[in-house]
Amino acid sequence: MPQYKTQAINLKSYNLGEADKIVVMYSREHGIIRCVAKGVKRAQSKLGGRMQSFMANDLLVAGGRNLDIVCQAENIESFTKLRTDLTKLSYAFYCSELITTFGTENDQNSKQIYGILFETFKNLCIVETQEEVLWSVLRFKLKLAEYLGYGVELETCAKCSKKEGKYKTFHFFCPETGGVVCSECFETSKKAIEIDKRHIKLFKDAQEYDFPFEADYNDKSLLMSGFNILKEFISYRSDKKLKTPELMEFLC
Repeated sequence: MPQYKTQAINLKSYNLGEADKIVVMYSREHGIIRCVAKGVKRAQSKLGGRMQSFMANDLLVAGGRNLDIVCQAENIESFTKLRTDLTKLSYAFYCSELITTFGTENDQNSKQIYGILFETFKNLCIVETQEEVLWSVLRFKLKLAEYLGYGVELETCAKCSKKEGKYKTFHFFCPETGGVVCSECFETSKKAIEIDKRHIKLFKDAQEYDFPFEADYNDKSLLMSGFNILKEFISYRSDKKLKTPELMEFLC
């Protein structure tokens, strides 16, 4: 079987027999990969700790017909603090579910998607407040959508392409059409959500900066409403109901 090297983050795993696991990962060069980690449940396994969820590893993988096989794994980053904070862990599971739902094998922008996932997990380990957690994951959702070709439209009406007027601003966001909509298109837009200029600025800034830099972004209600707007945007593009948002509402 041909072998290849890649860097990947473990997203989730399934038991396979008494000693093995199937590990779903997102790799920098190949997008989603599914690998068998042989003997990983045995106490003496060299792979054991490196195959936990949210571990980033340099891998040597043997390609297979249906599933690849992990031959070697060298840990790059453990993201340990994700496992000691229930809120951060919940958001990490949410990011992972988004990747496994929308990511594919050989994603065209796999390097960028891997990069924003790694950055987000790193930031979640560093940040201290709920507001910073929300910012980090909100940024992740915006950048992931961009790299997948679902970029959120913030400059012109997502329905008629009308630009923002000199003395007007967009006051509605339509999850179905994927961005802001003008007052005229709002009348025919399903489930359009009322927003204000702070939401638009929030989304634009989050696309550009990995950490908030203004006092406005200590406003938890603004961040949470922005987070929920994007949650609706994402739900329109998924063919299945995501499980982790309900978990986050319960735990966070």
